[in-house]
Amino acid sequence: MEIKTKLPEDFEASYEDGVLVVEKDGEKLERKLEHAQVDVTVEDDEVVLTPHKERKNITSIAKTFQSHLKNMIDGLEEEYVYKMKSVYAHFPMTVKSENNQVVIENFMGERHPRKIDIEEGVTVNVDGEDLEVRGPDKEAVGLTAGKIEQLCKKGNRDPRTFQDGVYITSKGEQDE
Repeated sequence: MEIKTKLPEDFEASYEDGVLVVEKDGEKLERKLEHAQVDVTVEDDEVVLTPHKERKNITSIAKTFQSHLKNMIDGLEEEYVYKMKSVYAHFPMTVKSENNQVVIENFMGERHPRKIDIEEGVTVNVDGEDLEVRGPDKEAVGLTAGKIEQLCKKGNRDPRTFQDGVYITSKGEQDE
């Protein structure tokens, strides 16, 4: 049983040393897709995933690889975008994107700013209380948005009273 995924026009793919590279117009995404029971080959304009045995647990790995490939193609066609909103009731916090980091200052009146690193290939735009996390790699965009949300953990406080933080309001592909 072979699982074939046809690449759209203007796309190129290569597989070497367990890493699948998908390119479009000079922009490329890399993903490690390696398993002892699944062979990955690139033939013309198709990526072929061949499980060694037709067992459920092995074919599920091949289908997961196929989903990763489709996410890479979708991301190169249209960037993934997470929209976020910063909310505060007690202390006016400021959110900035600088030096490949997201910095939240004056969160809950804290003196020291909270910081996280932005994943590679992801951009974070801050416009007042609104944040926009975007990039072609679905996993990196989601990871960055999740890190920003978790950066505002309040510790042992009642979340119904202390609603300060940065929250994801929408996610998915770019909506223009």
